[in-house]
Amino acid sequence: MKIKDVAFGTLLLMSSNLYAAVIKPISPIIEQIDPAIERIEDRLDIPRRALPSIDSIQQLATDISALPSRLAILNTVGKPAFIEIETEQGFRAVERQWILLANEQHRAKLEHIGAQIVSRQSYDALGMVLLRFVVPEQFDSKAQLQRLLSIDDAALLGRNHIYQAQQGPLQGVNTHKNLPVCDLPVRVGMIDSALNLAHPGFVGSTIETRSFLPNSVASPDLHGTAVAGVMIGKTTKLSPLLNQATLYSAAVFYRQSDLSQGATLAAIVDALNWLVAAQVPVINLSFTGPDNAILAAAIKATIAQQVTLVAAAGNDGPAALPLYPAAYENVIAVSAVDKNGQIYRWSNKGDYIDFAALGVNVLTLNSGGGVGVESGTSMAAPQVTAAAACLAANPDYTPHSIYNKLVERAVDKGKPGKDSVFGHGSITY
Repeated sequence: MKIKDVAFGTLLLMSSNLYAAVIKPISPIIEQIDPAIERIEDRLDIPRRALPSIDSIQQLATDISALPSRLAILNTVGKPAFIEIETEQGFRAVERQWILLANEQHRAKLEHIGAQIVSRQSYDALGMVLLRFVVPEQFDSKAQLQRLLSIDDAALLGRNHIYQAQQGPLQGVNTHKNLPVCDLPVRVGMIDSALNLAHPGFVGSTIETRSFLPNSVASPDLHGTAVAGVMIGKTTKLSPLLNQATLYSAAVFYRQSDLSQGATLAAIVDALNWLVAAQVPVINLSFTGPDNAILAAAIKATIAQQVTLVAAAGNDGPAALPLYPAAYENVIAVSAVDKNGQIYRWSNKGDYIDFAALGVNVLTLNSGGGVGVESGTSMAAPQVTAAAACLAANPDYTPHSIYNKLVERAVDKGKPGKDSVFGHGSITY
């Protein structure tokens, strides 16, 4: 690992505009002095750590900075369906749109200030009724709305945040072929993008799909196809982890750019309600975003229905803050490792990490109709989801007992016992 890689791995955490403002202008200079640095390193006993290369930094910094602070999301006829903006802490949300646990007194106060009520929706499977609304600009903060509605931080109120698919840059060139986890007739769900159902790798698979995209917004099929491919994809080169699965696929992601996909909180809650109503026992969540009172309540309600949730830990790097839903209590958070059990350089770490799984150069289906490799905690999560689905086929197993069985199966990595990098260890096949 080069000295300049360490330096820029640290700098990446400082600014989403790093690539445009810093890396790109000085990269030619760095490359000129790099041979000299390598000669110095060869003479020094410097530990070689799994930190990001300059190429990976450039790719991720470009991905982050590519989205404008205000972005129109277009529907299938090219008209704006909604506006996405950058909000607090660099997260994103639907412009001036909030979600609140429905209350008629609150609704009257919102209408009095000129708020537009978008929907009042009952989520029967989750036991929630939510009000979605757009506020005038002067009320567009949680503090302002709390004062208006006379509610505190414990109230179920949150922006209609945007959550991001967790697909990252490749690391190395090695690939690993899946081995089946079980041959049981399992039921498993996923909340992701659409799937390319015409892909030959899905022939013979049982897949139930539903889209929760708003206002005729289309869902790309790259990320969802790759995640589903890990669990049920079957070709001459690829073996499915689950041979006899019924997959319930909820499409929530829309295109933000060529490099990124987002999903609204409202669509995610819709998807959770559908999957719980369908009695799907295990759900894969390969996305991350901010803590949100509405998301936390929906996750808690889902778990209360004896559903096991498995989530990608995130690809923001080892120094990043916790990301959600992975960091919520009783959600299984998965970090990514390569085929040698080494941690993926972009994988998040923290006390909330439960397990690690293969997430580097994972062989899976690509949306173009072939097979390729993908990296990121998005690819690691379905490895654990598949194992949980096999355990859930036993009617006597609860989410708690499924978790304990996964702990027994995990191969301890890093420090003895549970740690912030690998959790209880790696789930391998």
